[in-house]
Amino acid sequence: MKLSAVYASLVVVLSGSGAVHAAPPLRVRAPQADSAYTPARGSAERAAILDAMRAHRRRFDPQRVIFVVSHLRVQRGWAWASVLPQSPDGRSRYEDESALLRRRAGRWEVVETMPAAGEREGTPTEEDCAWFRQLRRRFPALPPAVLPAEGRRPCPARR
Repeated sequence: MKLSAVYASLVVVLSGSGAVHAAPPLRVRAPQADSAYTPARGSAERAAILDAMRAHRRRFDPQRVIFVVSHLRVQRGWAWASVLPQSPDGRSRYEDESALLRRRAGRWEVVETMPAAGEREGTPTEEDCAWFRQLRRRFPALPPAVLPAEGRRPCPARR
């Protein structure tokens, strides 16, 4: 259930004189659907996004991993996550992973993964720019604000 604001209950405080005082309502804002945000650590949304990435990863590698999040932004049912996978004990670290996710029918799913640095040709700047440009063309509804900085920059002019 999405709410633009959640009101905390009134707190009734008894003063030393026995009089009852009510604290003003506490207003807690939920992230706005129209602006990109990073889900809080421990939130259900963050867990669901990372679980979708783990499920996608298990299709190729059955090892259990935890993710150290380096970038996570969400807006209008889209998310971009860049993570550093590691073993649950932290002793083994694996290649960085980045993915575009989409929320459909209440569930997050990976719709595209960024090729690892070793799988790309050309310079990282050229390859990243071309890859993100193609991604934005394939998914025109994708809000640019969820992408990392290199995905939002215009491509340099070709010489």
